[in-house]
Amino acid sequence: MTEHDDGTNPRTPSVTMWFDPVCPFSWNTARWLVKAGGAIGFDVDWHLANLAILNEGRELPPPQQARMADSRRVGRLMAAIRRETGSAGLAAAYFTFGEHYFDRSPGVVDDDLMEKVLHSANAGVVSAAALADSSLDELVANSHAAGQAALGETGGSPIVSVDGHAFFGPVLTSVPTDDQTVPLFTALATLAATSSFTQLQRPRPAHD
Repeated sequence: MTEHDDGTNPRTPSVTMWFDPVCPFSWNTARWLVKAGGAIGFDVDWHLANLAILNEGRELPPPQQARMADSRRVGRLMAAIRRETGSAGLAAAYFTFGEHYFDRSPGVVDDDLMEKVLHSANAGVVSAAALADSSLDELVANSHAAGQAALGETGGSPIVSVDGHAFFGPVLTSVPTDDQTVPLFTALATLAATSSFTQLQRPRPAHD
């Protein structure tokens, strides 16, 4: 954590992120937050959101239906991991999952990946059977609802809260570069501390 010009240390921000493990934009945001946390000196409190819940009752094309099925199944597993290992275990599981699901074997949820995820979280009492355990849906729903309550309205994934002020986003099409990482977080924290601020949006580039 860097010092102010007067030699004092700024207060460490409180940062929470609600994410759906199968959301590609959340994957970018999560990696950015970890980089920012390492540079500034904060940890992220990780919680689950769920796109399957968010999209219940909607007519979706087949590729999105498949992703919603992954959202429901993987959400159960991640909820079981968080219940047993806390935020740190969930983060370990998520980053292992994301590296494979997005970067190495896109869209594949298989036994080999589940074994890697469980091992990384040191979640010995959780098994891949959690993917099909509907009794975990309540845990997922409660975590998702907490994120929506923090935001104050319906929002997608990710939801990021800085010092108790929550936003939908930031939605990132890629992970910011090292020189952009801290300035982006500083800008978000500044907006969070501005009581009159409500929304800022720009169109997504067509090629993304």
